[in-house]
Amino acid sequence: MTDPPRTLTSIGVDVGTTTTHAIVSRLRVETPPGGGASPTIADREIVHRGSVRETPLLDAETIDVERVAELVEDELDAAGVAPAAIDTGAVIITGETARRENAEPLAHRLADDAGQFVAATAGASLEAILAGRGSGAAARAARFGGLVANVDVGGGTTNVAIFDGDDSSRGASGSPGDPVAVRETRCLDVGGRLVAFDDAGRIASISPPARTLVEAIDAPIAEGESPDEAALEALAAAMADRIVDLVAGPPFDERTRALAIGNLPEDPIDLSGVVFSGGVGRLVASPPEDPFAYGDLGGPLAAALADHKRVRSWPVRDPAEDIRATVVGAGTETTTLSGRTVSLDPSALPLRNVPVVPVSNLADCDGDSLASRFDAAVAEHAERREFDAVDAIALSIDDVGPLSYDRLVAVADALAGALGSLPPSLPVVVVTRQNCAKALGQALRRKRDRPLVVLDELAPAGGDYLDVGEPMTGGESVPVVVKTLAFGT
Repeated sequence: MTDPPRTLTSIGVDVGTTTTHAIVSRLRVETPPGGGASPTIADREIVHRGSVRETPLLDAETIDVERVAELVEDELDAAGVAPAAIDTGAVIITGETARRENAEPLAHRLADDAGQFVAATAGASLEAILAGRGSGAAARAARFGGLVANVDVGGGTTNVAIFDGDDSSRGASGSPGDPVAVRETRCLDVGGRLVAFDDAGRIASISPPARTLVEAIDAPIAEGESPDEAALEALAAAMADRIVDLVAGPPFDERTRALAIGNLPEDPIDLSGVVFSGGVGRLVASPPEDPFAYGDLGGPLAAALADHKRVRSWPVRDPAEDIRATVVGAGTETTTLSGRTVSLDPSALPLRNVPVVPVSNLADCDGDSLASRFDAAVAEHAERREFDAVDAIALSIDDVGPLSYDRLVAVADALAGALGSLPPSLPVVVVTRQNCAKALGQALRRKRDRPLVVLDELAPAGGDYLDVGEPMTGGESVPVVVKTLAFGT
């Protein structure tokens, strides 16, 4: 018998370099027939699309937190949804905004205001993935196969996510309903708002990445001046070259490498589709007649991309969402569900910003070597943070080995020994790829009395953070957000 569907109300908020917007959506959760089947998010419906508004700033380095909070509150009022009714979702701080001095407290303030279980996130790689899921690029890869790149060109950054529709190992469980695999992300300090103008047409600001390109092409562009249109078009063309190189490479030009955020891949790929999204990306299909209508280089950059010889040779596809791609991804694609057989201490939930350390290659370990792996993971947590500064810690196990009773007891013994060095009141989240959370949790509770949450069919990586919500109806699954927190980088 199939469990009756349940609906989660989700919010997505994107505070970007140029614009801020929010959406509210409904996520329909279904549990397939069969006692061992895990619940899935079967449908996502956007029920409110907020207005696209300019991101309010107090000065060049400081976001107006109160005004942004008011904008989000206004959107919830317009949607007719109280914060208490929000079940899940995410606030993401994107582009140059993530580098402003009060970006992190803003994200957590919005997440706390918006609902009980709303994640606060930032990071160019995560932004790339969310934009690609929100734009429909991931769905296109899943439907038609091949490699599809989503190129999200915004005010501060350009973020590329490449989705592999031919990868059969989707998600942690590898089931056909899991999200299409992300092959890689590529991120660049190039965007339309890196150069902004005042009402008189003079340059009001030039961000450091734009200065790098201005110097490279020796363009007569400086703050306080009114450069001629040809110089600005040359700068826009140089920006477009870097974006094209980011998508087309490797190999990459040295200027692209200098502006890259994070590492770039070494292996070339053959794309079967390219989708543009973002505030500037949406203009590539139809650049504005007045290139400076937005008070920045967004129009000229879009025009330079549209006219670029390499772009015209690409298999460019229309997006399902353009300027709202990231916020749609944040509001509809951040939440996953754990396996159905979990082991929970409900009093420890919900949990936010739980740091993850991996425990890898356990399958062939036993005895002392098994214990040493868990000891090392707990020691890594201790080296990185003060335990009174976090609400919980998480250990992610990629492979416990054969799912036999004796093996799970051996793993529980080793893990219990390692947890003995932790404060007894500190909650611990144990996550496994394999469907064994309930049995492992039962074995572990017999060895160690502490707040414990054991989840399965999830695969967070080292450096990720987890938000874990309260149990859903029946207590057999919990909503989980696996995220990156990368403010000020």
